[in-house]
Amino acid sequence: MAGTAALISVVAISPTPAQAVTTWTLSNTPADVTGAWVHGTWWWGASGRLYVEVNVKDTVANSKNASVSLAAGYSDGGVRREDFFNNDGANTTVTMTYSFAPNVSFINARECVDNASGLATCGNTVRIFG
Repeated sequence: MAGTAALISVVAISPTPAQAVTTWTLSNTPADVTGAWVHGTWWWGASGRLYVEVNVKDTVANSKNASVSLAAGYSDGGVRREDFFNNDGANTTVTMTYSFAPNVSFINARECVDNASGLATCGNTVRIFG
């Protein structure tokens, strides 16, 4: 479901210096899973790079870690994948800011939680940028 969009509060299209911050959340999208809340912001920096702040909250006291899986696609065909984990326990939030090259075309994301065997159970991928 790469074409499904995350909830976005502000729309900004082209990279320009000091552009407004755009907020996004995976709640109530196909990427949403019980036990995690992933949300954040993105903005274009003065350097022309795209910055994405990601917040991962573990929302259930069940000894299962919450995480996010990101995939960025670039105009030259390159792909970058990032996984970011909250290992701090229930009702905690961890934050990470990623920097992407100016030729980033899109970023997809999905929430994940550990399952009983330690493998991740994830929602479907949705687009948070592009």
